[in-house]
Amino acid sequence: MTKVTKPQHPKHVSFEVFRYQLVVDKALQMDMYDYKNADELRADKNNLFQKVLTNEKFRFQTSQSDITSKLLHTSGTLSYFKLGVKRTTKLYNKDFSENFIDNYPNIIVAINNDPDVQKIAIQDNVKAFADCKTVSHIIQKSVELKVKQNNLLFFVEPLFDKQEFWNLVSKYPKQIKQVKFNLISPNLANISKNLQLNLKELYEDTNTQKTNIELNAEEESYLDIKESSKFVNSLVDYSSEGGGNIQMRVAGLRKLIHTAQSPNEFNVEEQLLKSNDWDKWDELFNDILI
Repeated sequence: MTKVTKPQHPKHVSFEVFRYQLVVDKALQMDMYDYKNADELRADKNNLFQKVLTNEKFRFQTSQSDITSKLLHTSGTLSYFKLGVKRTTKLYNKDFSENFIDNYPNIIVAINNDPDVQKIAIQDNVKAFADCKTVSHIIQKSVELKVKQNNLLFFVEPLFDKQEFWNLVSKYPKQIKQVKFNLISPNLANISKNLQLNLKELYEDTNTQKTNIELNAEEESYLDIKESSKFVNSLVDYSSEGGGNIQMRVAGLRKLIHTAQSPNEFNVEEQLLKSNDWDKWDELFNDILI
């Protein structure tokens, strides 16, 4: 009898997608940084960020863990890093004694520094980091240390399905007590064009880099959030595209709900990530990080 061999399905790894924004801090004198005004610096912000990413001395860092990083490859606006973290693994010997060895489980971080895109893909690997949000904080802090030298601020937020917010509104009718929109001052026209709040003008007038809009119900009442509201919809849309985050307080629940708990994800064949076929990497990530 001929033995039937089942086809081997390729193994996949998961990534989550984040958006970053580079915002000029206009409070400091531009001539200190060889720029006449904020517009000149804004026009050059992605070039400055690219120099940070490709600097041979640049490393991601955090005071919370012993981590290591390496730039794998860069091509045009795409850059790929490996980021590892020190973990201790316990080994059991035949005589039942124990040994402890250092281990560095790692992930891949892909960055598209196109000024009209500005997205980051972070590999999900719980052996290395509890979640991708933790990695996004490490990236933000590490980059922030470098770009601040050029009078820039760096913010990273996850992309998520905006329907997630409206599902929560439907799930908790007459229970929503508070909604907070924590918005980053925009530098991407394609995600702020429908925003019913002129965040750009507010930034130009005041130099605000982050703006909080807080909706509150009276103690014995609740918020009446309608999907037909153009204003609220525009805030949700902007946040879901990585322009900020949303928090919701619901009567009867002790913790705040964050609407980015299910960020945008995609899968990649593990075999591709083990190869050095950078053309295929570029084709894949360029199609996703658009």
